Amino acid sequence: MSYTIVLINFEMKTRDFAHGLCVFAQFAHTPHSGMTMFDWNDLRYFLELHRSGRLLTAAKRMNTTHSTVARHIDSIERHLGAALFVQHAQGYELTPAGQALLKHAEAMENVALLAQEEITQAMTPLGKIRLGVTEGIGIMFITSRLRGLFERYPGLEVELVAVPRFVSILNREAEISIHLERPNADMLITRKLTDYTLALYASPAYLEQAPPLNHRDDLAHHHWIGYVDDLLFSQELLFLNTFCRTPTVTFRSTSVIAQQQAARAGLGIAVLPNYMARHDSELVRVLPQESVQRSYWISTRRELHKSVRLRVVWDFLLELCTAEQTILLAP
Repeated sequence: MSYTIVLINFEMKTRDFAHGLCVFAQFAHTPHSGMTMFDWNDLRYFLELHRSGRLLTAAKRMNTTHSTVARHIDSIERHLGAALFVQHAQGYELTPAGQALLKHAEAMENVALLAQEEITQAMTPLGKIRLGVTEGIGIMFITSRLRGLFERYPGLEVELVAVPRFVSILNREAEISIHLERPNADMLITRKLTDYTLALYASPAYLEQAPPLNHRDDLAHHHWIGYVDDLLFSQELLFLNTFCRTPTVTFRSTSVIAQQQAARAGLGIAVLPNYMARHDSELVRVLPQESVQRSYWISTRRELHKSVRLRVVWDFLLELCTAEQTILLAP
């Protein structure tokens, strides 16, 4: 099998690439056949199965069949002479040999991504970037304010992954991620994006038929809208007890947008970000003196922080949130 290595002329990348090639040669050596090389492409399937944990999920992400993924994993295991995964009911888990290969495969993947970034930028500036966000700020705040980003960088393409869960950068679900908690991982660069304020909202129709609501103590007599406790993806979402010691929660959803719709439908009182609800004509702020503050954090992998396309999105989001503090922190 023939292959070509393209050396990219930038300092850190060249050093890491050379280290990766040495590691690759070390793993590719078998005592029976001397120096043999498994297919470089196999590592892509190895990394995806590790990140997704299941053959079908890995196949879907790579736009192929599960038998193709299995064939590539079998190929790399035969060349290395070691099993890389064990299968459990919950999915596939790395063996010690798989763990040893993982750190080197990821280092080589990172160098390849950086090389691709430099070449791509030289040919066609910017390109595609995936932004993972919680759905509240992603759908109700960021999306409507992206026009300025595209006007400034017409060659940019953004994929917004707005879901009511944690979006993993380490598993490459996104290149930039916005979290409710500060991630604790050495491989990430993280900084606070912004603080934001949440308050109590209900519909006029609900308030007309509900018990009087003039003081904090009155909240115990009302219906509440909240999150599904056992599906919470962040402890920062546990704020009902901040307002009421024993709230009567009659509607729960993993989605803050669904909670807003439930409040508009008159199902009870919801704790909503002010940037979502303060201008909603179908909601009324209740007990205006009551509020709570939380934070958003923005993260990316360390090796991608030097990417031009990533930096323009990263800087735009920081500038946007700084400029919109009166909305995000509205009392």
